[in-house]
Amino acid sequence: MKYGKIRIEDGFLVFTRHMMINSLPCRDIVWAYMRKEGADEGDDRQLSINYLVIVTRRKKRYKFDMSQREVQDCIRLLRALNPDMATGFPKGGRVLLQSLSDTRDLGAIVTEDGRHILPKRLLRSGALYHISQADKELLMEAYNLKAVIDLRSGAEIRKKPDLIMAGVEYYHIPILEEVSGLCDTGDIRELLQKIPADPWEYVRNFYAQIGTDLYAIKQFARFVDVVYHHEKGALLWHSDTGRGRAGLATALLLALLGVKKDIIYQDYLRTNRYLSSELKYMLRLSQTWPEAGADTEEKLTALYQVREDYLDTAYKSVLEEYGTMERFFRDALYLKPKMIEELREKYLI
Repeated sequence: MKYGKIRIEDGFLVFTRHMMINSLPCRDIVWAYMRKEGADEGDDRQLSINYLVIVTRRKKRYKFDMSQREVQDCIRLLRALNPDMATGFPKGGRVLLQSLSDTRDLGAIVTEDGRHILPKRLLRSGALYHISQADKELLMEAYNLKAVIDLRSGAEIRKKPDLIMAGVEYYHIPILEEVSGLCDTGDIRELLQKIPADPWEYVRNFYAQIGTDLYAIKQFARFVDVVYHHEKGALLWHSDTGRGRAGLATALLLALLGVKKDIIYQDYLRTNRYLSSELKYMLRLSQTWPEAGADTEEKLTALYQVREDYLDTAYKSVLEEYGTMERFFRDALYLKPKMIEELREKYLI
């Protein structure tokens, strides 16, 4: 098949470069995506140009201009020839699922040294209790889901167990030793009665544990160890809705992969956009509760949203205890510099 200036035949991508014909085995392609240049707002160019971008196992990048239809058709054929190849440029964006509102692919997030996280490898999410059959099939087929890490407590899992998917390995790594306010399995109305007058401080106290709570630190170390040893396919981790524990685990992993702090914060705060409908539902529901008080809305908002100062508190807790993130990685997570680089080699391109 011919697409623009390239053709695919006998399992090879054939193209001319520097007056020489090159034959790249399709199995050596690890990532393919479409890039568009021009015709953006404020751009003087009148025409847009579509490119097929190919990234190989040897971390070489090739760019071929062709029509949008040609790019899409070419990627489909390449994926058929190499099912393990990553596609698309999600940039940490949402995976469009029917039943889960905050499932995201960390793929294409850029690191400080200019590398990108491979798409369809690292997924963050809420619990899989209500996942639909269509969403299950999408994760299994399009993302090749191979492992799930459940960060919830045992009590939460007993109440709302994940849907088990064939061929997927499950890990239970509860971040908190005891069920706290942020992962309480009781009635939300009872929980709200327990929350003190300042709900924001109540939530910040949870984030402050990250640098000092030995159990939580040990569990984060276990989480990183599973990610470190994971091989093929996508790995997904989740808490209840994907806010607190999953958000912290994601921030930690992004820091290990060398992502800049401001981008980590952007990913963390994106949760509010994807879970806004859930907060609106809870606020409407609370209006039917006889015991709801003037502070109910504030308490629900503190529980169902994330804030920049929450993550600030976690960073401050770690730095006060360990001095630097590097020491935290070494002393708390038992990661030597060589292991961190091996982690980056596995997930970055």
